[in-house]
Amino acid sequence: MKAILYLIRKEIKNAIIDLFHHPVKLISYLVIIALLGFSLFSGTKSESHSSGKYLDIRILHGIYLAILLFIGVPGILTGVKSGATFFKMCDVNMLFVSPISPKTILGYGLVKQMASSILMMAFLMFYAGMATSAFGVTIGQMLALVAGIALMVFMMQVLVLLIYSFSSGRPGRIRTVKICVYAMLGAMVAFAFGSFLINGANMEALLSAIASPNLELVPLFGWIKGMIFGIITGNTMHIVLYAVLNSIAIAGSILLFANSDSDYYEDVLQSTETSFALRQAVKDGRSVGMNSMNAKPRKVTDTGINHGWGADTFFFKHMREAKRKSRIPYIRTSTIVLLAANLILIIAIQKISGSDGEILAAGYLMGIGLAASSYILFFLNAAGDWTLELMKPYIYLVPEKPFDKLFWASMSTLMMPVIDGAVIFTALCVILRANPFTALICVLIYASMGFVYTAANVLSQRVFGQLANKGLIMILYMILLVVLMAPGIGGSVALYILARQVPGIVMGLPIFVWNLLVSVGIFYACRNLLNTVELSK
Repeated sequence: MKAILYLIRKEIKNAIIDLFHHPVKLISYLVIIALLGFSLFSGTKSESHSSGKYLDIRILHGIYLAILLFIGVPGILTGVKSGATFFKMCDVNMLFVSPISPKTILGYGLVKQMASSILMMAFLMFYAGMATSAFGVTIGQMLALVAGIALMVFMMQVLVLLIYSFSSGRPGRIRTVKICVYAMLGAMVAFAFGSFLINGANMEALLSAIASPNLELVPLFGWIKGMIFGIITGNTMHIVLYAVLNSIAIAGSILLFANSDSDYYEDVLQSTETSFALRQAVKDGRSVGMNSMNAKPRKVTDTGINHGWGADTFFFKHMREAKRKSRIPYIRTSTIVLLAANLILIIAIQKISGSDGEILAAGYLMGIGLAASSYILFFLNAAGDWTLELMKPYIYLVPEKPFDKLFWASMSTLMMPVIDGAVIFTALCVILRANPFTALICVLIYASMGFVYTAANVLSQRVFGQLANKGLIMILYMILLVVLMAPGIGGSVALYILARQVPGIVMGLPIFVWNLLVSVGIFYACRNLLNTVELSK
């Protein structure tokens, strides 16, 4: 135990020293702390001066449960294949060979994971000001909401570790776990949407459906939500009940795993090596590269790249790899999920507006779908194929201009939102019988959002030496995106105010053109990113 405590103490000390050796990071973190304080202060101030009119708290119920599902479900599905690990390769090299009890090492890993979950609260606290002003929650209640999300992340890691040890190497068990997860998710969506339709398909029915106490009976996700909102509402029975259930779930998972016949070192070693090898390509612990390394062998019918010359060979290489992963390249699971989410959203809005005697224009509904999809894309815009190329020496050795290599290596990543947007908004256009030009501008804007997100990741790689998808750097990433996209959005808003009769395709052009120019500008400014190999620690 003394050795573990010594290791923790040294890790904290070295992290602080390393921060002072990188002034850019230190300044960035100080700026983030200042912005966080301003966000909390502004939220408290607006709350104290509010007239007392807040949004219905049931909206927050639905949003919070959706966030928990968004974090937990993909993590479990990915973890079933690749497993979970609390360790880095330095831990493997030092701890796994040391004369320390495996259970002590497991405890050390759990503590580290809990600390990581707490650190992510800094990013989520930026929503505190908005939550306090919109729903009237206090700073203490907002801390409870964020703590619940951190608890979800921690519980997911522990559960994935148990599930992986149970199903590893057993395809039948893996399918069973996936079926159970999909069935649970489908049952929740079906219950909420069915309750909405049965109870009148109006706003009251929607709020009652998403805040239904029945959804709190769902293991883990519902239990955490029930416990947190029990704290917010002061419901002692819910606090005690769901706190006990969550404690049993965590303790039970740890005890079952610790007492299982599986070799702990064997279970986590491959996951640790994979995580280390693809660390720069990981988005919230998930990446295409990691999935491909753990996927089942596929029958290869076509070999060779057969296209391209020079820098554009990287693009055709990625196309070949995508074809091996799916018969329809770039039609991903997230494409289907986004389409389903948009359809449910549009149907719900149509039903609610119809119950109030209003009929919303198809273009207006398409705009709502565009806004929601663009926001979700921010979280789904995982590190693409170009980041995997940065981990190999070949892209640096190709005798082409650095800008050409960066552009063509990123082309497959840039194409994904184009294809997603074409599928989603074409389907919405057909269903809503909207103007095809409206669907076209929605596709262009959605694609341009993906361009900006990718360009901002390139900029983060250039400035910080790592992607803007982890920890506190994501806060600066979000602020940077707001600044970059503000002129284009402002131009479209001004055009809407000054000339409302202008067609939607013209009204959306400022956003598209500006996002395109900003993306190209960032790519050109970072053109020398591939000029010299810079290996991160």
